[in-house]
Amino acid sequence: MAREKYMAPQQPAQVDEWWWANPQLKQQLLSDPFAVLADRGINVPPDLPLSIVHEFARVAFLLWVEGKVLPLDQFYIDPSDEGLLFGRGAWESTRTIGGVPWLWPLHIDRLRYTAKLLSIEVAPERLPDSKQVTEYVRGLTGQDVVIRLNVTAGRPGKTGIVWMSAWLRPAPVSSVRLRTCQSPVQKGQAYLTLKTFHYATRLRIGQQAAQSGFDTALLLDAEGNLLEASHANIFVRLPDGWATPKADGGFLPGTVRQYLLERSPLPIREQTIPQALLSEVQEAFVTNSNVGIVPVTQIDKQTLPIGSDTQNLSRWLEPPSAGGTQYFLNLRATPR
Repeated sequence: MAREKYMAPQQPAQVDEWWWANPQLKQQLLSDPFAVLADRGINVPPDLPLSIVHEFARVAFLLWVEGKVLPLDQFYIDPSDEGLLFGRGAWESTRTIGGVPWLWPLHIDRLRYTAKLLSIEVAPERLPDSKQVTEYVRGLTGQDVVIRLNVTAGRPGKTGIVWMSAWLRPAPVSSVRLRTCQSPVQKGQAYLTLKTFHYATRLRIGQQAAQSGFDTALLLDAEGNLLEASHANIFVRLPDGWATPKADGGFLPGTVRQYLLERSPLPIREQTIPQALLSEVQEAFVTNSNVGIVPVTQIDKQTLPIGSDTQNLSRWLEPPSAGGTQYFLNLRATPR
């Protein structure tokens, strides 16, 4: 009777977790991933599970570029790209919920609108849909993140580049304090009021408010009417109901703002809101797609309660929890 030759079961091939890293970075990640993250400005607690630290490393070093995932050291932008030279670039950002980008169709619509105003040609098929975003995010981490999609104008004779990055979500804040200041931007300046690569002015305004002991700024137009916070839209409850400043070219109308105006269970109107009306405000909140709704508890010297309407709207708006353990870091929340 012939015997069959014994074949040892094949062991599954080990997957190289750092396949994307160059040899030097790979060695650093293997020896001290905490130090690698710290070098990228991400200081994680020493008791964070190592598997999460590895996920954070992928978030910090892997980009989505024209449909492909590439490490940072393989990313290239033409030095003659007018997005780099002159700010002819548009971007959008939002958080993910269960890996799915929140309000993504609204963000894509606004990106295409901004690109058109800046005369940037970008074919619709070059922009990732929600499924592509989820595939990219879940290839990095099981955590929810903030994603940013960028489009540049390119240079004469060559189209620009489309790329997406992910970033860690900062710890949620319970409320914000606002300091009023006049907007340095005149109405109708698309480069400064929309999400373009000319964003330093907004950052500077927010930083100045923080230096004064507030969380961010509340911008006023030349006539003293409310516009928006540095990186968020504002809603106020007046004696006759909820209102938000009218979008007349002086500020960036956000996707959450649009969603609330169209679907809120509480009536919200657009109107001109003079600074003098702040004394009549009963409660207020700010919104953007990275944070949802955040109550306002102070405007200059005026304190405000976190009212029941704000709490109810926040519960109504918030997407279902993604489930599982979500890790937040104490990062200064800079819009990305």
